[in-house]
Amino acid sequence: MKNEKGASKWVLIFIIALIIAVIIYWSKYFAKPMATVMMGGADQAQPAIEKTKQASDAMSRANSVAEEAVKKADEDKVNEDKVNQDAGK
Repeated sequence: MKNEKGASKWVLIFIIALIIAVIIYWSKYFAKPMATVMMGGADQAQPAIEKTKQASDAMSRANSVAEEAVKKADEDKVNEDKVNQDAGK
């Protein structure tokens, strides 16, 4: 019986060593390249993100200009209506 316990102890140590070796192997050959690929994708997407941000900024400026034009047109119409009312009196 004592030999069986010793054997299972060595099997457990072997399994733990195997798991550690697999983790080291994975980190050496797969983790770094995977991170490089992921970051490379982010680097490739950066120009498109910048163009999108520029387009968004341009749309915001165009919307603010349009809003100002509408406000000015409304003010001009109100002023014109006042002038017409004053001229009618």
